[in-house]
Amino acid sequence: MNVLLVNDDGIEAKGLWTLYDAFVAKNYNVYMIAPKIEKSAMSQAITTREALRIEKKQENVWSVSGTPADCVLLAFEYILKNEDIKIDFVVSGINAGPNLASDVLYSGTVGAAIEAMNFGYKAIAISIDDIVSHKYETAAEALLYLIEKGILDYIDHHEIININVPNIDFGDIQGYTICSTGFSRYQDVVFKSNDGRNREVFWISGADSIVETSKYEIDTYVIQENKVAISPLKIDYNNYEKIKIMEKWKI
Repeated sequence: MNVLLVNDDGIEAKGLWTLYDAFVAKNYNVYMIAPKIEKSAMSQAITTREALRIEKKQENVWSVSGTPADCVLLAFEYILKNEDIKIDFVVSGINAGPNLASDVLYSGTVGAAIEAMNFGYKAIAISIDDIVSHKYETAAEALLYLIEKGILDYIDHHEIININVPNIDFGDIQGYTICSTGFSRYQDVVFKSNDGRNREVFWISGADSIVETSKYEIDTYVIQENKVAISPLKIDYNNYEKIKIMEKWKI
């Protein structure tokens, strides 16, 4: 099978190469197209007002001077198209840190998977639940296990699957749970400082997020139980119930 690997942490990211090695070891044909530098929190942004550059790093591996979604777009509209390569599915990750709850709205990892979905491909976004030390091998092994168990069969039209893996040894995983994403909001998001000319500058970051608390099976709860959180996402912004209600609205 042919798999396309993408990410938002950049072409040199260890999580990406761990995934590459894991798929190669299982005799997949692996193609990898990733941003030249880290492009986290880009969601599904594409570059339209500056030129993009593609660099071939080695056989079947390319970097792109743009966003994660740019990588997917260029993969299917140019790089793989010119090579006449047919992809069976797309994996985005392994992200260096979790993409839980509302993070899915901002994540370049999830955004790349959505862009692949737009091109008609089955796509999975995968992340490891730690931002400092990463047991990427655990996430890679968990993903391959899930693929062997047929997870790709459950991805339908306008859908992706978002997976978060606890940062523990593979043998310590306490199970796999299908769950919805929760809600979260970061605190202290804007930081003000001064540049070298004493002009005000602002940084958008975040610390100590406020997370929805629940003992129901949402992703933020599941990951705390040292289980792999598997969240099927349907990318459809329409609120069909509200449409039916508002059809009765007299304007």
